Amino acid sequence: MGEEQKSSLRTATLKLLRKKEGRTATLPFITRATDLSKYLCLNNQSKTEIEQVSEVFPFRVPKFYLSLMDKENPSCPIRMQSLPSWEELGGTGEADPLGEQRVSITSSFLKKYPGRGVFLAGARCAMYCRFCNRRRLVGRHWNPKSSWEESFQQMECQADLKEIIVSGGDPFMLPVSNFAYVMERLKAIERIKTVRVSTRIPVVYPEGLLGGHLEALSGISSLWIVIHINHPKEISPEFVDAVRRLRGIGANILSQTVLLRRVNDCAHILRSLFETLVSLGIKPYYLFQLDEVMGAGHFKVRIEEGIRIMRYLREYCSGLAIPYYALDITGGLGKIPLDYRYLKRRRGKEVYVESPAGAAGMYTDNGKKSKCASCGVCKGQAT
Repeated sequence: MGEEQKSSLRTATLKLLRKKEGRTATLPFITRATDLSKYLCLNNQSKTEIEQVSEVFPFRVPKFYLSLMDKENPSCPIRMQSLPSWEELGGTGEADPLGEQRVSITSSFLKKYPGRGVFLAGARCAMYCRFCNRRRLVGRHWNPKSSWEESFQQMECQADLKEIIVSGGDPFMLPVSNFAYVMERLKAIERIKTVRVSTRIPVVYPEGLLGGHLEALSGISSLWIVIHINHPKEISPEFVDAVRRLRGIGANILSQTVLLRRVNDCAHILRSLFETLVSLGIKPYYLFQLDEVMGAGHFKVRIEEGIRIMRYLREYCSGLAIPYYALDITGGLGKIPLDYRYLKRRRGKEVYVESPAGAAGMYTDNGKKSKCASCGVCKGQAT
């Protein structure tokens, strides 16, 4: 796309959306302990804790998300995810646990895997989760917008690129005009067939999902919204309405969840979450082992506990409610599945397995050897 076309597209998008949106979204966020004390009972020690930790790791929480909190319970899972604690200043961890710097083509475009890439559209989130794997960037003086055009040019040059994951920061925190411009640029790259948008907005700040955002997503034939949600308490009527609106534009909706100590490291909590999501038309996609990010080690759950939880889910839940339990290997080596080994041993063609309920079984592995059908798909030829 030439510079003149880009300028024309941006101008047209701005005019259209200013006309349609007709308002500026308010930003009802709490960023200081003194303001937070108007909503929660905080003693002086708690205020000091929040103020000092937030000098290292930024703090912001929407008033809406605060309304979901059990204000009398210091172990409330909403509180645990959103409020700074002294524990963030101890332990180990890395600034860039997934090695994103190493796979950055530009400061806003990452490409680790064949066929797909990640576009970091914005630097802001409605809430700064206390375990965020991009806390080195989000809420700080990082401006991915300065590299947008370079990123779009790089996307146009990537011959194998078929899918873009729009992330950040939260893409829905972009002004509607900027969000729409991003979507128009992605739609203009013909080889991009699938767009994923990763967001926490429907959970923590549902009023931030504006009509203009939804309009900008129209015309994407393979549109996937991936919602980060960690606990059943986060399923509010406002969340349900946001999901309804997203489904109304034809979006496919997935969820991803981080396994968090003292928040959701319980098979019953996760069963409730995943089964409720399925009832709303959301497929649980990933249950992530915590990334080894600095300041979040106190949230880490032992892998053996995660595997125990997955065994319970596999025994009692519909397959629709079972996500992949995965570890994104520290250093950027990629994702791997973490699961119980149901295949126990082999004797000749007899494979001995264990059922989700623990019963022993045997499968006769006597199929004939697979052979190439010479269909040409592997060589990129039409079938």
